[in-house]
Amino acid sequence: MERIEHGSEIIWYDPECFDAFNRDFFEIDYWREQDAIRGKAVGRNTTWFVEDEVCHKVLRHYYRGGMIGRVMEDTFLHVAESKSRAMAEFTVLAKLHRRGLPVPRPCAARMVRSNLVYRADIILTRIDNSRDLVAILQERALEKAEWHHVGKTIRQFHDAGLYHADLNSHNILLDDSGKSWLIDFDKCHFRQTGSWARENMERLLRSFRKELNLHPEFNWKEADWRALLSGYRAS
Repeated sequence: MERIEHGSEIIWYDPECFDAFNRDFFEIDYWREQDAIRGKAVGRNTTWFVEDEVCHKVLRHYYRGGMIGRVMEDTFLHVAESKSRAMAEFTVLAKLHRRGLPVPRPCAARMVRSNLVYRADIILTRIDNSRDLVAILQERALEKAEWHHVGKTIRQFHDAGLYHADLNSHNILLDDSGKSWLIDFDKCHFRQTGSWARENMERLLRSFRKELNLHPEFNWKEADWRALLSGYRAS
């Protein structure tokens, strides 16, 4: 991991992810000028998909949620560099990637300080040919073996001590080969064994039930959850 400090800007980056790193990589206008934008995902905020000489990447700016987000949309109170949102997520992802767990590879993280606050961005590798479970389940049901594999994958993260702060059906991807991936590790961290793993799974179950109520066509049923748990417990 390399580090750059330029005025109020601090950047961490993995040189293996780039031919030659450029601080402008965090600016969407740079990618627009290179005609390198390959799409975007629009939810609460916009995540950009870009492409360079090495691979497809994801560029994400950090925003606040909840009521405070209406006042401090994308600013956070200043903290130590390693505890900033981008650097903390970069660190967690780097550890998981080194362990061979199915996560996006962290490429670069940035914090830009301004008085008592900072803004943050992160660049990750994109999981090609993949979709989240919500998108898939609106088109088709998953086979029992697929649910089993999803459960097994989640168990691998829990066995590694990873607490996923937002484990939900949008943050689990399946690629064309049937491999499961987890994404969105903002505010995630490692913990000792405890009841948090069960609470994590309960959160995921609530997510499936919520999506079932939101979408007229959503191919999920309680038996699918039991199949997922079978894979989780068999690991």
